[in-house]
Order: sequence, then C-alpha cells, then structure tokens
Amino acid sequence: MRKGWKRWLAAAVSAVLLAAMVASAGTVSRAEGGEEEVPVETGGTGGHGTSTTEITEDMLKNTPPEDYQVDMSMQADAKDGAYDAYFLKDGIQTVSIKVDENNLNYLLQNADKKPSVMTESVTIGDKTIGYTGLKTKGSYTLEHAFMDNFGNDRFSFTVNFGKFIKKSQYGVKQNFYGCRKVSFNNFFFDKSMLKEYIALALMTEMGVPTPQYGLAKLYINDNFYGVYFMVEAMDQSIIEQYQKADKGGISDYLVKPEHTSLLYDEKMDKYRREDGTFDLNSVLELDENGIYKAKGDLKEQETLWEEDDETLQDVAEMLPTVLSWQKKINQLSSGKDFDGKAVDVNSDAYLELLNQVMDVDEVVRYFAAHSFLVQIDNMFDGQKNYGLYVDTSGKCMVVPWDYDLSFGCYFPSTSEATANLELDIMFNAYKDQKFGFGGAGKKPGEIYKEFPLFYVIYQNKSLMDKYHQYMKDCAKIAALGGTAFNGKTYEPCWFNSLIQNISEPLVTAASEKLADNVSYMNFINQPSGTELGQPNLSKIIAMRSVAVAAQVDGVETTVSGYGCNLETLGNGAVGENTNRGVLTAVEAVTGIHATADYGLQESTVKPPMLTVRALGKKEEIYKTFRDKTGASGNGLVVYNITNTADPEGDYTLSIPLSGERAKRGAEIYAYTEKDGVKKLDAAVDDNIYRVTTPDIQYIAVISSGGLAARIFTNPIVYIAAGVIVLLAAGFLVFKKYRKPRTEKRK
Repeated sequence: MRKGWKRWLAAAVSAVLLAAMVASAGTVSRAEGGEEEVPVETGGTGGHGTSTTEITEDMLKNTPPEDYQVDMSMQADAKDGAYDAYFLKDGIQTVSIKVDENNLNYLLQNADKKPSVMTESVTIGDKTIGYTGLKTKGSYTLEHAFMDNFGNDRFSFTVNFGKFIKKSQYGVKQNFYGCRKVSFNNFFFDKSMLKEYIALALMTEMGVPTPQYGLAKLYINDNFYGVYFMVEAMDQSIIEQYQKADKGGISDYLVKPEHTSLLYDEKMDKYRREDGTFDLNSVLELDENGIYKAKGDLKEQETLWEEDDETLQDVAEMLPTVLSWQKKINQLSSGKDFDGKAVDVNSDAYLELLNQVMDVDEVVRYFAAHSFLVQIDNMFDGQKNYGLYVDTSGKCMVVPWDYDLSFGCYFPSTSEATANLELDIMFNAYKDQKFGFGGAGKKPGEIYKEFPLFYVIYQNKSLMDKYHQYMKDCAKIAALGGTAFNGKTYEPCWFNSLIQNISEPLVTAASEKLADNVSYMNFINQPSGTELGQPNLSKIIAMRSVAVAAQVDGVETTVSGYGCNLETLGNGAVGENTNRGVLTAVEAVTGIHATADYGLQESTVKPPMLTVRALGKKEEIYKTFRDKTGASGNGLVVYNITNTADPEGDYTLSIPLSGERAKRGAEIYAYTEKDGVKKLDAAVDDNIYRVTTPDIQYIAVISSGGLAARIFTNPIVYIAAGVIVLLAAGFLVFKKYRKPRTEKRK
C-alpha cells in the first residue's frame, strides 16, 4: 500500500507536467504575430526516453542477423580471468553502447519493468561485441529513479552478452572473454562514487569470490550518461574464476535470495525420501515448450529462485539439492545433526557436519568483511543483497553484492555510531518490526536464530573467534596495515591510497557534460559530490578500522567521529559526537591514533580530532630531533600532531608503520619545551608502535635506517675512527722497522 500511493502520486505529477509540456508545445508563435497549431506526439512515456512517442514491442529490433559471426577471439573461459583487465582498478574505463532508438526508448519508457532489448554493439575499452542484451536493473533505487525523476534517464543497466546470441543458432552463447553479464550502477545512494569500489576491494583481499569491478564512463548512442560503477553481474562466471573450474563443474544455483531468511518450510518434508534427497516430480513440471513450472508447495518456495520464472529455468534441476542443503543447514542451526539428533554446537562433530554443507572459512570471511563494512541493507534487515551459491554436492558459499549503502549509510548513519558499531551487529537495532524485519530491542542471538546461514556460525565459539580475528584483518587491510591471514603485508591507510589514486580521473570524468536526458540522481551534484565525499570516506574507513581492532583486542574506548560527515557520502547524517570519557581520535592519512581520558567535559567542549603533518627537513623542530638523536634522511620522520581537545591524563599514541620500516624496527621520541627530546618506551603489535606520553605535539619515528645514519653523522664516531686509523698506521710502521733490527741481531 505504501508503495502504491507513492507510485500513484508520482504518476499524477508526471501526467500534470507532461500535460503542461504538451500545452506549451502545442502552439508556436509566428513571426507575423499569428498562431499555428503544431501536432505533438504523446504516449505513456512517464517522462522518460528521448521521444514523446510511445514505443511498443512490435516496434523493436530484437532479432540479430542470421549471418552474424561471433568473434571467437573474444570467447573464453571465465576461469582464465581474461576479462579482468577490462575492469580497471586504477583508472576509468570507457563503455559505449549503440542501440536502435526505438529499442532505447522502449527500455527507458518501461524502465521500471526491466525489459530486455537488443543493442547493435557494446564497446568496452578497445573491444566491440555485437547484439547484446540491455536491461534496466535495481529494486528500490529503480522504482524511485523511475517514479521520482521525471525526464531523467540515468538508470542502472545490465548488459547480457549472450542474451540474443544463442548456441543453438550461432554455435556459441556469446560472452566477453568469459564474462557473461556486466552491470552499471548509477550511484543513487553514493555521492562519493567509491563506496562499492572500496567494499569489493576489501572482499577481494579477504579471499571471498567477488565480482570484477571498476569505474566507467558510459555512453549510449554517443550521449554521455555519466560515471557508473561497472561490476560483473551475479553469474556463475564469478565462481568459475574463483575456483579455476570449467563451467561444467559449476552448478547453476547462484541466486540473490530475497524476502526469505532461508528458514526451512517443513511442509516440504513430504517430498523427502528416506535417504534425505527430494523428489519434486509432482510439483515441478516441464511443459511441452521445455519450460519449468513450479506448483503447489514448491511454488511457495519461489524466493529460492528470486521469485523469477526466468531464474527458475536456470536452477530447476538443482532444486532437490538446494532443498536438501536447506534442510541440513536448518537442522544444524537448531542444534541437531542430519538425523535430527541433538549435537553439541561447539563440538568437532558439529564442525564436521557443517563442513559438509558449507565452505565454512569462506562464509566466515564473508560475514567478517560484511560486518566491517556496516552495510545494514542486507539479509538481516531487508532479506536481500547477497549471492548464495550451492554446488552439486550441496555445499554453499556466499558472494558479496550491492554495497552502495555501506559505511553506515543505511544505518546507523552517523560517523561515530558507524565506526563503533558492535562487531556482531549486522541489523538495525532500532527498526520497528511493523516496517519489516528488524531488531528493535532484540539481541543478536534472537535475530540470528531466524537466519540459519549465519546462526550456524554465530552459535559456535571457535567460529566466532575466527570471525572476530578476520574482522581485525579487515582493519589491517583497510587502514592499520600489517600482516593479514593471507600472509600479505599491507601498508597503513591502503584504502586511502586507493581513493587518492583514483580521485583525479574520477573527478575529471564526473565533470564532463551529461546528455540532455540525464543527470545524477537523488540530489547529487557532480563532481562536487565526489570531491566532498572522498575525504570523509577515508576518515570513516580509518575510524571503523581503529574501532574494530579495539573491540577485538578488548580495549574500552569510543572512537571519535568528530570531523567526519557521512552526509557527504549519501544517505548519511552529520550527527553529534561524544566528548567525554575514554576516546580515540584517528587521522586518516597516516592511521595515527591517540587514546586518552577526556573526563566529564562540558557539552560545549569540542570532541577530539587529530591533525597530523610531517615536518620538512628545514624546520627547526626537525633539526632539533636530528641533532639530538643523530638520525637523518629517510630514517627520520617527525610529525606535528594537533588535537581539538585536551585530555585529563596521558595519551596512548599508536603509530602504524609501513611494512619495510616495521620490519627494520623503530624508536619513538617526543619533544617538549620542558623536557626537550625524550625517547619513549614502545610496545609493538605487528606494525603498530604504541607509546604513552603526556604530549603528542612533536613525535619522531626513527627506523633502523635512521639508526645507521645516526652512527655516520655523529662526530664522536669520526674521532674514534680517526684514532683507530692512526693506531693501525703506527702499528704497521712499528712492524716495518722492527723486522730489519731483528734480522741484524741474527
């Protein structure tokens, strides 16, 4: 009902505006002062498309030429990953779509219905492929893009390379170097244009089967539709590449479940054989046209195939296996084995059974990364936005999908609440049940019991310990640096570096003039949106990383969100920040963070926020450190750190070092006017050096390279070396003259 009145109101507004356009265009003034009636073609366009003529299906060109030759040089196996190179990670790809104008207008005029039309060609970079499918995509964002953006055609799209070029007619189902579908997301909720980019970068590093991704400038019929997030669509190609397997070894069941928590419907037990397999012949029929139809009890399970008949055709033969998998994972979630007998959820026997139905380590890594990203528009709130893969043996994996609302931009919306969100919370803790599945007043255990895919992990202590450690690995990858579970060593603030590297080409692309029928949606102005959003994206990444690591390590502190405005990312809010108690302030470029007790300050006092600047070699304080320690060159880095608030006691200052510097070892010094240069005792955790100090204004980090430099710049060393040289020379002279005298005696 709620959606219905919005659709009615938007349609009414569109009709009024369209009528006004028709009325104003219906007459044209003559030079002589008279009026001439001009006919205007109108149709049910809803204000979308480049033509006012309503295009119907019989006007479409959806049949490719019979003599079309598939370019076999572009056909490949997904496992080889040849298409990865076309998803640029350090630049902006250019994608050009050529499509018949009638096809394009039909697509745009009916965008909310997601029709498929045939293109003439799609060019990605320097490669062109003919006669692909093109459709609009999305759910909530598509509805509002269509209903609330009169005259604006900047929808999200999916290109299906083999939609119209089938194997039965052309000898091969066309693909693009192994990729079968690619989507272009319109950043409806992302002013920064980089949230999904960063989210999938994290999922990739966490070893999760992740779609290929990048940024792209999209042209349709030579008209610029703007910058899009280019991502491999949810398809078996993702699993093929992840497992390095041929398509024949991958099951057809990779879906995006919606409107289901995957709780098993016990009425399906009547179709279960004694051996645990399912016989669905009575409820799954194949008609004379080779089309599968679900009926009766099975029809009620249609959320398992996205409530989409086309998807049903792909997964029908896998449904007995999927139902068997669903039954088993629900049994384990309920603390029972596959025979229905009680099993200790913290036992080895439980883990052995779970490993039969789940790639456990992959799923734990997925949920850890997902929780780190604070993407609450997910399976626990909206029952959507993830991919579920079940292989032919009945074992599952999870694939990430749709992260434009990550970093708290759906809930909790403010920087401080987002940074400090509890490790195990992946739902809206304040959402009222009457507006959909939520967690108002409920604890995680109560919520997760309804979601067996995660509850089988949540109820096992060893798996949750692993989940927490993987979350700390996410923090290392994103901002803190250090060595993660995969053996790779990451530089501090790596994600900030990714953002900085892509910033210039992104801003340049977002500055280009758009086609007349498109503009960035949801009140987003570009390039100002991404320019304002990028620094705050770096900040929330650093804040979340420090807060997660603190929670995993049991450190009682709140990470200050002061100076980070999630409103600039899209769908977030400014919010208030804490200025009392034990707080940690984080700087996003270096990852340096300081924890201290700020007591019970007045509400008017600013919360803590760090600003960090590396001093130049000609600055006096730098020279002071150099002269007092003897260090110089690359081995000496001096920071000037300022804070917007004053704590009541000492700081615990944490300094992440690059992998190479951390490997060589380092010493930390502080400078104050009262005490001068003073060496601080440092505790080391991987690559993070932690010191206690009452003052953080001037801090020096001297790596072992600096220690070596100290030796060679200390005058005492040169004096000692000179003395040694003179003594050696004297000894040689003595030896030279002593020998002849000895021989003379003989």
